[in-house]
Amino acid sequence: MCKQDPSVLHTEEIRFLREWVESMGGKIPPATHKTKLEENTKEEKTDSKKAEENIKTDEPSSEESDLETDSEGVIEPDTDAPQEMGVENVEITEELMDQANDKRKVAAIDALNDGELQKAIDLFTDAIKLNPRLAILYAKRASVFIKLQKPNAAIRDRDRAIEINPDSAQPYKWRGKAHGLLSH
Repeated sequence: MCKQDPSVLHTEEIRFLREWVESMGGKIPPATHKTKLEENTKEEKTDSKKAEENIKTDEPSSEESDLETDSEGVIEPDTDAPQEMGVENVEITEELMDQANDKRKVAAIDALNDGELQKAIDLFTDAIKLNPRLAILYAKRASVFIKLQKPNAAIRDRDRAIEINPDSAQPYKWRGKAHGLLSH
C-alpha cells in the first residue's frame, strides 16, 4: 500500500509509523500533494456535520424509543385472584398421597387430554390440596394455565413448584412460556 501511494505515510493516522521509520534512519518520500485520505477525512467531517444538523432538525420531540417491538403472541396479564396452593404444614398420609397421585392427578390429566381445561385446573387444585408438597402437580397446573392464557397464575404455580423441587425442569419450562406471553 505504501509503495503504491507513499502519500499515505503523511496522514495523521500513520504518523507513529513515519516517526518510527525516521528514528531508525529510514527516509520517507516528501508529500507532493494533499493525500487522498486527508481529503476523504475532510469530506467525511463535513458530511457528518451536515448529517448531525439534519438529525437535530428532524428529531421528534418525544423521548420514546424508535424501536419497534414484536407484540405478536403477547397477551395482557391475568388479574384473577391467586389460586389455592394447599396447606404447607398439613400432615400427608399414605392415603392422601395415593388419592393425590392416582385419582386426582390421573383424572386431571385425562381432563387435560380431553380439552376440558377448567376441569383439569379444578382436579389439579384438589390434588394439590391433598398433597401440597408434590411439585409436579403445580407444574402440570401451570401448563394448563398457560393454555388458558393466564401467565400470572402459571408463574405463581411455577414459583411454588421450584420452591418444592428446584431440580425439576418442568416449572422452568412453563416459566419461560409464561414470561414469553407477557413479553418479559
